[in-house]
Amino acid sequence: MSNESTRTRESASIRVSLAEALAAGHLLLADGGTGTALQAEGLDAGEYPELWNFDNSDAIRRLAQRYAEAGSDIVYTNTFGGNRIVLRSHVLADRVAEVNKLAVQLAREGLAAAGRSDCYVVGAIGPTGDMLDPYGDLTHEEARDAFLAQATALVDAGVDALVCESFAAIEEAAIAVEAARSVARVPVIASMTFEQGGRTMMGVTPELAVQRLTDAGAAVVGANCSIGPEVVEPVILKMRDASPETKLLAKPNAGMPQLIDNQSVFPLSPADLAAFAVRMKDLGIAIVGGCCGTNAEHIVAMARAVGKCRRATGR
Repeated sequence: MSNESTRTRESASIRVSLAEALAAGHLLLADGGTGTALQAEGLDAGEYPELWNFDNSDAIRRLAQRYAEAGSDIVYTNTFGGNRIVLRSHVLADRVAEVNKLAVQLAREGLAAAGRSDCYVVGAIGPTGDMLDPYGDLTHEEARDAFLAQATALVDAGVDALVCESFAAIEEAAIAVEAARSVARVPVIASMTFEQGGRTMMGVTPELAVQRLTDAGAAVVGANCSIGPEVVEPVILKMRDASPETKLLAKPNAGMPQLIDNQSVFPLSPADLAAFAVRMKDLGIAIVGGCCGTNAEHIVAMARAVGKCRRATGR
């Protein structure tokens, strides 16, 4: 083998960090939904997804594998409800580290099965589900401690980044980001969920979100869930106008679900999400993907639309 061929093979095996990939300015493709994808695998409505890390680990591995094979550069862990406050509702409050570390391991195993050593594992952190005082009984200290414990477990397990996602309250989101930043030497992404009209359920505007979350230390800010592209796209435009230098993420649902034969059906097709991905690429955002109702077929279409070929080996 020639020296040139050896150098080519060695350079292809070099894996840059997610921070370096973000700095390079190329669009990264995230995965699709987790909860709705697991429901398609048999997760019952109301059943706790994180329990499947223990009870149906093969399904969690397969989900990461399918998204990686579809073309995702980023796969989220099955830890959205992995903080102590949510876990205590499921008698798992003393197993925070175990729940989160196992989820990272399963995601890594799924990527290995797909032959995607270049794909990044991002630790997902969702809201507590409780209201902060003075609107509720959750203190800022309790929230911070819960987010800190989860972030520590995910970082110890070797995630490439953390994402604080689906927040509606800016104060809780900022606490989560600050707690994550205090233990992470990897990028922290922050993503809020917006309603029709362009504000979160708690009245947060895109402009306020991008300001507070970058001040808290987020490397990427954006919108996820949020009904669909028709809500996310205007939010992203407002964030870009308010803070042109901030790296942005867009991860919408596949539209508003409709109840058909007692099942929730998301109306947007892979082609719809692919067209949205192209528009986001043209805006120059950092990360695009899908949330509830999106699956591997949506990611395949998005990957093709933005010029990312599906591959089973490192880039």
